[in-house]
Amino acid sequence: MAYLGSTELLTDVLFLVDGATQEEWEALMENPAYEVGYWALLVGLLVLPPLSAWLAMTWVRRSTAAGTSRGRMTAIVAIVLYVLGIPLLGYLIDAVYFLPVVFQGALIVLAAIVLVALGAGSVFAWAARMAVRQLRKLGTLTSRALPLLLLFTTFGFLSAEIWQSFTALRGSQIWWVVGFFAVLAMLFMVAVLSDELHDLIRSRPRGADPAKLTGTPFEFFLDDHPAAVHPLRRVERLNMVLVLLLAQLIQAVAFGLLMFAIFVTFGSLAVRPEVMKAWSTHDLTSGTIYGIYLPFHNELLQVSIFLAAFSGLYFATSTATDARIRQSFFDPLIEHMAVNLSARHLYLGRWVGQPSGSTTQSTM
Repeated sequence: MAYLGSTELLTDVLFLVDGATQEEWEALMENPAYEVGYWALLVGLLVLPPLSAWLAMTWVRRSTAAGTSRGRMTAIVAIVLYVLGIPLLGYLIDAVYFLPVVFQGALIVLAAIVLVALGAGSVFAWAARMAVRQLRKLGTLTSRALPLLLLFTTFGFLSAEIWQSFTALRGSQIWWVVGFFAVLAMLFMVAVLSDELHDLIRSRPRGADPAKLTGTPFEFFLDDHPAAVHPLRRVERLNMVLVLLLAQLIQAVAFGLLMFAIFVTFGSLAVRPEVMKAWSTHDLTSGTIYGIYLPFHNELLQVSIFLAAFSGLYFATSTATDARIRQSFFDPLIEHMAVNLSARHLYLGRWVGQPSGSTTQSTM
């Protein structure tokens, strides 16, 4: 809710200050102070939503762990603000329909509550922690995966045929291309991850692996853990695949965003507007993404989006097939899963496996 709410709030502010028409916005951008402020809002739209989501999650988790009701009250206030407050602000700013937006927000909140009840929140949080841990190696990724890909895509970026093909797309067509690449990446990753997890489960001991739990809180229970074995259930196998899939997708999206920023910056610096016009074979238009005006030509954005999506697909396939990239980004995810698998075996074997122990099972 914090992520969606802050995104909609900043979007409403951008709609408020960007003028009534594109010509008015272009005239406003000639003012240096307005340009700096508009850039600050665009950067805030990228940074503040994930930051607010992380802060809200941290606050609720700490409040819940402390046994206070502040976390629950914070969640209720956030839901009310998202369902009623932000639509009211949008109505006051742009006179948009109030009740349909409230109904849409209520449906999103209901869907989020259902997903959290089903355990999707825990799965996503686990995957996000794994992905963020690996994103710290972005420098390694840049030095290993980026040079060859950047050389290849730069030639494509400077090709008139690429510009003619993808600047001719209108409306949501470019996003259909992005969605097609995303589906291909997910199908490939699901197939690879299923095989990898099957090999992981088959190659590991049926019980807890002491070597994997060294240095963890479970280390103190390794000497006397019972031999009871609890085979993985189907839902647990599904959770493991989903966690690895989401972690890989987060990494691929981060890599795609990096490539998008590189090509937008390179195009703005190295390709003159008249060259873009000649390559596109039509007059240039101002860039917009979901109605938000951007200080770049739409043709540059569309070509950069295509190359970024292609780069994300390349990354998703290379992490499992390229030995150098796999060693840095894919193998640590599998190793992390092996540690959790051993912890699961020890937990169920020690507490659930005993007749007098708890009967609550973990679904990981």
